[in-house]
Amino acid sequence: MIYLRPANIRDIKKVFDLANDPEVRKHSIHSDPILWKRHQEWFVERIQKTDNPFYIVENENGDFIGQVRFDRYGKETIISISLSVAWRGRGLSVSIIQASIEKSGLESVCAYIKEENKASRKAFLKAGFQQAGLKNEQLLKFSFYIQRNQ
Repeated sequence: MIYLRPANIRDIKKVFDLANDPEVRKHSIHSDPILWKRHQEWFVERIQKTDNPFYIVENENGDFIGQVRFDRYGKETIISISLSVAWRGRGLSVSIIQASIEKSGLESVCAYIKEENKASRKAFLKAGFQQAGLKNEQLLKFSFYIQRNQ
């Protein structure tokens, strides 16, 4: 069972370590390592943005599974997800993506995924996203729209 809760300052080191995991960096749009000071500044500012959901994913024992966040850029809201190495390959991404979108209340979300990241492409497609084209020669765009009851 997975649980989503808003990120808070106590999560700063876990998120930093996850963000700098070599596999996470490899699949990130910006693959350079993240410096601690820059992460601290970003994290403190980021958790205060209540209009951009940022969730910590845990199991029933409170074990850290990963993070998922939504960042708005103009008219686009982009989802970003990363899982701790111990939790990868268990098929959790699909349910985390779906649960986080439901919890966020967002109606339109997109993901930018490197073409070689087959696992993420598969997870987003299974979660209901559709490939919507290219952002550039390295990134595929996937979109998700939901019709909520009025």
